[in-house]
This record gives sequence, C-alpha cells and structure tokens, in this order.
Amino acid sequence: MDGTSHFVIGLAAGAVAGFQASQDPVAIATCTIVGGISGLAPDLDTNGLASNRITVSKKVLQAIMQLIGISVFLLITYRFLTNGLSSSLLVYGAIGLILLMVSRIITQRRILTLTGVLVMLLGFVLHQSIGILLAGSYIIIASFLPHRSYTHSLLGVAFYGMILVKFQEQWPIEGLIAAGLAGYASHLIADMKLLPMNRRGVKWFAPIWKREF
Repeated sequence: MDGTSHFVIGLAAGAVAGFQASQDPVAIATCTIVGGISGLAPDLDTNGLASNRITVSKKVLQAIMQLIGISVFLLITYRFLTNGLSSSLLVYGAIGLILLMVSRIITQRRILTLTGVLVMLLGFVLHQSIGILLAGSYIIIASFLPHRSYTHSLLGVAFYGMILVKFQEQWPIEGLIAAGLAGYASHLIADMKLLPMNRRGVKWFAPIWKREF
C-alpha cells in the first residue's frame, strides 16, 4: 500500500480517536493530524512518502554542501594570498574537503539519519524535550533498518507509544495517545498479508518470532 493511502487511513483513525476522546474541535483536528502522521511513521524505514516529506532532496543537499565546500576553498585561497598560511586555514580546508567528499557519497537514507540528529538537537534546545528526543532517535534507528522490520512490529508500536506518552506529558491534548497509536496500528494492519494487494506481510512479533501475518 502506498504512502498516500496510509496517510488517509491514519487521518480517519485519528479522527475517530479524537471524536471518542473530546468534543473540542481543536483537539479533534489535532488528533486527526496526529493520526495521519502516525500512519506514515512506520515507513520511515524506506525511501517513501514519510521519509521524503521530512528530508530535503538529495540533489538539493548535495548542491548546498558543494556550494559551501567551494565557498570555503575560495575563502581559504583569499586568506592565504593576503595573510599567509595558518593552522586555522588547514582546519577550514579539511572541513571544505569533507563537505565535498560527503556530497558525492551521501544517500537519501543518510539524509534521514541527519534529520533525526537535527530533531534530537532541537529536543535539547527545547528544554531537553524527551518526546522530541525520542522522536529523533526513532528517525535515526529507522534510517538503518530494512523495510518492514522493527518499525512494523509490536516493538515499534511500543516505542512509538512511549514517544506519544512523552508528548502528552509536555503538551496535554485529549486523545493524542489514542490517535497516534490508532494511526500507527492502521498502517501495520493495512500492510498485512490478509489483504490481497500485499505480497508481503507484517512481522508483528519481531525479533522474537519473524513470521509474517
């Protein structure tokens, strides 16, 4: 099932959870959005709709890194011609060289890893928000996992539930946890082999039992 379908199903699941938990239109709308986002979260382990929405394009990032690297070298050349060689120029030169080298080999998956790192840094900046820190760690872990592995299991559900609990503690919204779990679970259910459009199933009990359902 594609990302758009998962998003729509997640929106519906989040809306139902929101209606069950609250009569406040803002809370219901928030739960609906949370459900939609949660419906995409398990697919952060692949180059799909979810990962592409939270990362910049590989080509754009490569262009930015190359531009910065070239700019650093031009600045170093100017400083060398005007002030001579110094240890700081060698450091800047190494940084520019690393940027140019990384820009040639970076993949969309590693861009996702960097995104997770940035999310964690944001968590530290925002008074060490545990929810944001956990969300960043989820993104980093997912970027190294094969598709339909631990993010598509009860272990993934539990980890995501812990993220939602911490968000709920910091930003109390009625129905938030239920909406997030409903959206996440809807993705796994929609990926099961019992639906004829799915060739592969979901390993609900991985890593203990790797049978697909």
